[in-house]
Amino acid sequence: MRTLKARHSWPPVAVCLVLGALVAWSSPGGGARAVEAADARAGKQRAPHAPHGTPFHFEVLESHDADYLGDTPAHIGKDGGLTVRPQVALGDAVYRTVGTDTKIVGMITLVKWDRVSGSLTVEFDPQPFERIAVGDEVWIDLNPAPKSARAAQTN
Repeated sequence: MRTLKARHSWPPVAVCLVLGALVAWSSPGGGARAVEAADARAGKQRAPHAPHGTPFHFEVLESHDADYLGDTPAHIGKDGGLTVRPQVALGDAVYRTVGTDTKIVGMITLVKWDRVSGSLTVEFDPQPFERIAVGDEVWIDLNPAPKSARAAQTN
């Protein structure tokens, strides 16, 4: 009787490396701890949080109507130069300032922070009847005050 050999066999070293990586990344917080340890060895410091009320200005780069059934129009903008950690969430306001008048023109629906390049990509849904064009400059607060503090400021 003839025995069949496996067509592909992995060298034992490769198998050990793959299994070791899986164990490290699957343990609770293992991957995050590994990244933090690597950052510490490289001398990297975590950027401080942005103070409350720090504006981040960006240009609208793309506007689109509904991409799929049930979708709404949205705008996407991006800029760089961040030296602080943003604390931006879905539903935060997008503002436009003209002269001394500042008003809310939209709400954030997607935000991406690229720590390596220090850039932030923001997608937002416009407020009803707000005209927002490609090239317009808008801004967000990189660390909005908690709602209770904002309510106290307006009273």
